[in-house]
Amino acid sequence: MTWSLGDLERWREQFPPLGFADDGERLWGPVRWSKPASEGQQSAEFAARVVITPSRTFPFAPPQVIILDPGFPLEVTFHINADGSLCLWEDEWPVDEAPWWDARILVDRISDWLQKTASGWPDDDSCDLERYLGQEQDDDRMVLYDATRLVSGQAVQTSGDRSTVVITDRVRPTRGIVSGRRRNRKDRRLAWVATIGNVERPLRNWDDVATALGDQATEVRRLIGLGVVTVLLLQYSHGGTDAALALRARPDVTGIRITACESADTSTWTRMMRAGPVSSALSGIPVAIVGCGAIGSFTADLLFRSGFRKLTLLDAERLRPGNVVRHLAGARHVGLLKADAVRDCLATVDPDVTAVQSEYVRLTDLDMALSLVRHHRIVVDATGSGLASGLLATAAALIDSQADHAVVSVCVQRDGDVLRVDRMPLRPGEDHLPSLALLDRSSELRERGCGSPVSPTPPGAVVAAAELALQAVIDQATGDQTLPATLADVRRPQDQPPFDRVGLVASEIPHRLAS
Repeated sequence: MTWSLGDLERWREQFPPLGFADDGERLWGPVRWSKPASEGQQSAEFAARVVITPSRTFPFAPPQVIILDPGFPLEVTFHINADGSLCLWEDEWPVDEAPWWDARILVDRISDWLQKTASGWPDDDSCDLERYLGQEQDDDRMVLYDATRLVSGQAVQTSGDRSTVVITDRVRPTRGIVSGRRRNRKDRRLAWVATIGNVERPLRNWDDVATALGDQATEVRRLIGLGVVTVLLLQYSHGGTDAALALRARPDVTGIRITACESADTSTWTRMMRAGPVSSALSGIPVAIVGCGAIGSFTADLLFRSGFRKLTLLDAERLRPGNVVRHLAGARHVGLLKADAVRDCLATVDPDVTAVQSEYVRLTDLDMALSLVRHHRIVVDATGSGLASGLLATAAALIDSQADHAVVSVCVQRDGDVLRVDRMPLRPGEDHLPSLALLDRSSELRERGCGSPVSPTPPGAVVAAAELALQAVIDQATGDQTLPATLADVRRPQDQPPFDRVGLVASEIPHRLAS
């Protein structure tokens, strides 16, 4: 949606009928609200005085709203910004659907905010204590911690670099640290970790933090004053939700200065929250990826990010400089075995890659193919090799149909015009789509020092093919078995049906299975 000054004027015109005055910049007026009944008191009606200002971000974000007089003594706790403006909505509304366009809805929202504030925000589970504290503009480091390894009520060592402060579980005794004594290097830049329980109001200064720390406050104050403890990590809960608040602490002329830091949990549980709803069921399923080149590398990455942890990566080639344009690995991996390079990349997603095996293997015989299929629930064939693909297809056909093992073959054809995935063995009544005829290439790209032809397939096609393979693997691994034996994404029409139209083409699913 585009908007103009005329839209702003029409928005302002809604307020005078609601009792608001308009000085051309701000809107001033009453907001009626109900104070809920409490113990020994009945409910009551009040009129607050507010000022509404369409700020520079309006209408893409709500206008600024400040309470001049709530009409009743009110302890303001949550959902208010550092500048005193109310937090009424998240900013994630499309501008053409934003509720603040309607003056009545905006006023009702302010009324609801006042009522909830008077009630202490019942059922509120917003854990964003950082917004109630200032932040250092010259310190943009993130505080990282593993919630499953935190040691509460102790000073612990930190590590990190210019961009991070990492809270460790290495406890550092502090009783012997006194002023004036030369300190061990390990007694610098410590963090104090504490569990402060349920938080009913924001922490806005050191006094609030000291109250929350309770008996620990005296020792923490001493260590901050000595310059030993510089970071506080407070674990808390609010509205049934667990969270943590990271603070930078330093002494100044007024006492102790507290500022908020951006923080993040590094635990596996936190990382896997974004992996999809079936991720927990995938971690123990063994999957082999034969061929860790372009498609295989991105397939491995997607599988790992989706929850698969027992991966076997097989490839007999090293990463060449020209590979990196279409490969998960980058320039720093050049010269490494492709399987090792991919494993190293997975470790940047989750450092625990103990269940990921990389092997320097070239698939050359049927016994090897049969062993791979028998020892893995799913084998992904990303080799682009007729020999390897034929061996794996044969192995898939020979295994026990009740063994629940499968081969998923993925490839890019005709320089990225067609992406294809075939799952084997076939289920009763299934068939694959016909093979796409190979084109005669009279002139092919060849890299210096490399005898094999180089395909001009663009990187996007490689990543898309890997995602298609991911779908087939998850469908097989979860037992859903709703996908057909062949999936093909036609990006440019070909001269052979059914690949002569753009879009997803699939083999038929037998009615017995589809139902």
